[in-house]
Amino acid sequence: MPGTITPSSQANSDNDGPPAHVVGVYYLTHPRSASNLFQNMMSKQPGYQNSGYKLFDSGFHFMRALAADKGPFSAWPAEERQQMYDDYKNAFEAMQDELEDAKKNGKKVFIKEHAYFLWSPDKIYADLYPNQDGNLDPCTVHERHVSPEEAASLPHTNPSSLPDNFLLSFQPVFQIRHPVLMFPSAIRAQRGINIGGHCGVPDTLFGKVTLSLRRSRELYDWYLTHGPPVGIHPRIIDADDVMRDPSAVRKLCLQTGLDPDAVQYEWEAKAQDAHPAKARFLSTISASRGILPGFTASEVDVEREKEKWVVEFGEVDGKGLADKVDAAMGDYEYLWERRTTGGGGEVGAP
Repeated sequence: MPGTITPSSQANSDNDGPPAHVVGVYYLTHPRSASNLFQNMMSKQPGYQNSGYKLFDSGFHFMRALAADKGPFSAWPAEERQQMYDDYKNAFEAMQDELEDAKKNGKKVFIKEHAYFLWSPDKIYADLYPNQDGNLDPCTVHERHVSPEEAASLPHTNPSSLPDNFLLSFQPVFQIRHPVLMFPSAIRAQRGINIGGHCGVPDTLFGKVTLSLRRSRELYDWYLTHGPPVGIHPRIIDADDVMRDPSAVRKLCLQTGLDPDAVQYEWEAKAQDAHPAKARFLSTISASRGILPGFTASEVDVEREKEKWVVEFGEVDGKGLADKVDAAMGDYEYLWERRTTGGGGEVGAP
């Protein structure tokens, strides 16, 4: 049947890499997880097309609306809801364009996305307003080689809005970072892009979506269940290991079909991105020429950081940020325990 993937007997070997049907790496991240650093390190992988974000514009438009706190999605004007759906569908079409272009060039893709961008607005709002938005018409997308009728007959078991078989055509790599480092940095960057509303305010619906690792964990767990029958094994890398443990990066490459000898540790500085939000989030890496020394989670006094946030962000937002960090620790520790590790230079437990 179109849209289905043949089961695989491939064992879960660290050195096997993904099965033959895989079209590339799906690099699933979180803002300020040092993901741009890892992306630079993998920018010259032979046989891969460095494809960058594909759902970013759709996700950014939605985040702007979420920051404006317009209430339940069901209360929005119908044309505004439809525009959000169209943005998501257009982004998915762009992703399929990228896959076709890579195939034409005889390459695989390396697509990066913040994990929560895989959720379309209807799913996000159904979570935020379960009583009002629990029965919204779903935003559905399907692969081009699958007709709408066939797509409707296929199971949709994953928590995001992308089709199951689409996700199972990728080798997933999740990047995480300790929330005590990631979340305050995200708030600074969010406030820097100045889109108004509740952007960068922790104790809001915007903060509930953006200051959480819940969706990364949900998608990782789905891959754990549904990936192995088709030879897909989700991998996790922590930012501390990216910066401090080359052996972990090398092992991850072997696990995912990337070339460990093509990893870049130096590069040329880049011009600023024309997109204001991307430019703000990319400002550090764009100016860099290699891995910049930074704090690892084991070097940070969490309670002292919380005190500093009250000074930096004010008492309400500082405490709101601390609450979000505390709430995310269960998901972070769960993912951290399952990350790829190397043979040396490992940082301590969170």
